[in-house]
Amino acid sequence: MSAPARSAPIRARPTSDVTRGRDLVASACVALLVSGAVLLLLGGATGEALGSPGPLARPHARAGVACAACHGGDRPMAAACAGCHGVGIHASTRTGHQRMARDGRMSCASCHPAHAGAQGVTFVGGRDFIRWGNGAEVLGKLRDTEGAAGRSVALVRLSACGSCHDRKDPKDPLARCASEDGTVDHCFDEHQRPAQTPAPPPPSGVACAKQHEDVRYVAWEAARDAVASSSWVSVTPSDRVAWAPAIGGLSAGSLAFAGLALGRRVVRRRAREAAPPKAPTKRRLPAIDASTCIGCHACVDACPFDVLEVSRYVAVVARPDDCCGVVLCEQACPNGSLTIQEEDAPVEDRLGIDDNLEVTGRPGLYLAGDITGLPLIKNAILQGVQTIDRVARTERGSPGRAGASEPIDVVVVGAGPAGLSAALRAQEKKLGCVVLEQATIAASIKQFPRNKLVYDPPLDLPLVGTLPLRESTKEELVAEWTRIVRKHRIDIREEHRVVDVAPDGEGYLVRVERVDAARVLAAASETLRARHVILATGRRGTPRTLAVEIDPAAESRVSHALVDARAFSGQRVLVVGLGDTAMEAIIALSHQPSTTITVCHRGAGFTRGKARNIREVERLARAGRIRLLTRTEVARIGDGSVTLDEDGKPKTLTIDRVLVLIGGVPAWDLLDRAGVRRGPTQV
Repeated sequence: MSAPARSAPIRARPTSDVTRGRDLVASACVALLVSGAVLLLLGGATGEALGSPGPLARPHARAGVACAACHGGDRPMAAACAGCHGVGIHASTRTGHQRMARDGRMSCASCHPAHAGAQGVTFVGGRDFIRWGNGAEVLGKLRDTEGAAGRSVALVRLSACGSCHDRKDPKDPLARCASEDGTVDHCFDEHQRPAQTPAPPPPSGVACAKQHEDVRYVAWEAARDAVASSSWVSVTPSDRVAWAPAIGGLSAGSLAFAGLALGRRVVRRRAREAAPPKAPTKRRLPAIDASTCIGCHACVDACPFDVLEVSRYVAVVARPDDCCGVVLCEQACPNGSLTIQEEDAPVEDRLGIDDNLEVTGRPGLYLAGDITGLPLIKNAILQGVQTIDRVARTERGSPGRAGASEPIDVVVVGAGPAGLSAALRAQEKKLGCVVLEQATIAASIKQFPRNKLVYDPPLDLPLVGTLPLRESTKEELVAEWTRIVRKHRIDIREEHRVVDVAPDGEGYLVRVERVDAARVLAAASETLRARHVILATGRRGTPRTLAVEIDPAAESRVSHALVDARAFSGQRVLVVGLGDTAMEAIIALSHQPSTTITVCHRGAGFTRGKARNIREVERLARAGRIRLLTRTEVARIGDGSVTLDEDGKPKTLTIDRVLVLIGGVPAWDLLDRAGVRRGPTQV
């Protein structure tokens, strides 16, 4: 037997974890370039070279000291200080400091840095003084600074003393010298003591000669008061220069990242508008190469829909109608024996539509979603978008009218994946759109069991982009769709069942009847006029109902879908039906505490359904968790009780809730009245 032709290999799609990484790299490069440019610009603007320690302290800046005065030639900086301040006149009066100076372990800059950390006080006359740092100044006032005008007193920071002294040690001399703001304010006599006898003469021929007059001692005392009444000058232009490149780079990188992300989104939107993707026209199913399949069950375990089985040590497609095209089985196959391919067999009930999903002979009437014979949520979304794009190209009216104004541009029947994507696309195209749904948003998805995997991402929606979901459960997908509907204010009219679609001139008349909570047609009805109609009803159709007498008081106790199994906790439940939907509901109910489950089935046993569902229901029956009644039908539903016909014998059960899951009636009659032709067609 020849092996089936292999499909093209699946290529990884650029997802957000890849594209965002690229954007981050590009943004980081932009940030680095901007940071470098800021450094160069600031270096030129402030006159400082790159790597400069910052501006000079106030006395040196006012004296016009240039860099070369301290850093020129091979001489040490201590020698440069002596050139202005004199040799020997500033020697320390403390023995320990004198010894360190002789050993070369202490210099002028050890306590009085010329750049970062330089601090001091200058008295400018009257009561004013200036507390300065390197490049910054703070003006203050004292009660009295008489005699200290024009004098400057340098302050020493504690960090300069920390290598030898311990401020926390009460025996250390530094403990008596430190102020609260981190300066040493009692060491002004480091080079000259007030009680020195005889007093040393003022130095001559040096820049700071006038600082050594007798008033020097007055300035020391005033400096102590200035320190107590002001704070350390910590914010300097050099600090701002240091932070400017980082701030500029971060801002530029953030703007670049946002710009790249926005640009990527615009490009994707324009690409979709220029060449919108088309949904496939053929169903995709697993194809197994029997000559290489090793029967390892990997694909069977990976399939969330129980499509595959292993027969005679080879995987086979046992239930093709249940396949939704999720490629997990192909990814799980260890040797490539399983591939996803388009089937070539004819599809029964193929509807008469063209490549644009427009009904043959009915201009302006379209089909989309599961009703076209193609499963998979991704296909339904693509078809919804495709139909609106076709409408936008052929719409002869003025787009942008309000959704309720008639004739409405587009009426969408069904609020499933196809209907929702069509409504979003219509809003994007500025077309008036109304969505009519006989139940609620995504009602068919809500009927799935709790935590059931419903699609394999990524999915792209108009106005939204790629949904931020991984392998999504029904709860995650329904919650995301509900959020999208509310955010974009889509006009969805729930519990509105469309019963007829008839041509009317250049458009259609859509007759709608309201549905109550029990899904029974109400008397109220209305007719909408639409220029275009999209039928996205799916194949599930309207739930089948029981043709039996139901007490009016019991109508609220009868449900045709299991939305939330927890709502049945602690109750006595009768499940009518034994198909896949019914069995999945039975399994979900069996996990609820104190719930009594009775199953009623008119057949003799299991006639259809997934193998794993059948095995689980049989196990529950053997364990006594459920009561399984075959060859039994419902005769009457009363208020708190149900009468059964068990093989011709009546039986009455006390029941709180009745769950009728006996399938649905497809909307074939609606399609027939709308003029949609059906028949087997080669696809």
